[in-house]
Amino acid sequence: MSRTLLLLHGLGGSTEDWAAVAAALPKSLSPLALDFPGFGKAVRPHDSYDPASLARWVLGELDDRDVETAVVAGHSLGGRVAGELALLAPKRVLALALVSPLGSAPYGFTDTLKWKAMSRAALVSSAPDTSMRNALGYGFAVDGAGKKGFVARGMAARTGPRAPAALRALERSVDGLLSAPPLSKRLAGTKVPLLLVTGAEDPLAPPKDVEAIRSARPDAAYVKLAGIGHYAPIEAPKDVAKLLSELSKKA
Repeated sequence: MSRTLLLLHGLGGSTEDWAAVAAALPKSLSPLALDFPGFGKAVRPHDSYDPASLARWVLGELDDRDVETAVVAGHSLGGRVAGELALLAPKRVLALALVSPLGSAPYGFTDTLKWKAMSRAALVSSAPDTSMRNALGYGFAVDGAGKKGFVARGMAARTGPRAPAALRALERSVDGLLSAPPLSKRLAGTKVPLLLVTGAEDPLAPPKDVEAIRSARPDAAYVKLAGIGHYAPIEAPKDVAKLLSELSKKA
């Protein structure tokens, strides 16, 4: 009998970001990837986009699908939400994998301004295409088909009928993330088996920030992927799939 592996995507991403990982998983794991409200194909907006509210939304989705327990993997924003989910429903999270999670450590004044500026809906919708492509590609250390696909999806998300929901979700998710307590503080005292994965070249969730979680959870397994940036599920999907498979065996 296979075990559900819940996959939560990152900021500005979608379920497509996990596609290559899902394809590389063993049959013992059944992937369930969700689009957060307003992202990907989930055009219906949500009232609140702070990590705790999104975690409650995820729990509702699991209930709707009759998924009682799961191994949970979250990337970027999804990592911050996954951590909150483990606090909200600890008996339902068999094991937790955080891949380059945002909000691991407190954001300083300069970083807060940077995140605010880059996520405003008005700016994202009006920026020149070249600037937007550069912004969407920032954080990748591997230049390949995966990066091109992510950039193309991001460019498509800011136009057409889904754009208002996507831009609203982006802006409010960043605001919710910045106002939430750091994940290192939230995970202190938790017992769920924990895996931390970070790209050695990640500028958006640098290793030093992710390592702050290890101060709170020194028992956590920690893997730093050489030559990888912020988007390990896209840049190194086979490596990530192997790590998730190994984690599930410990759950």
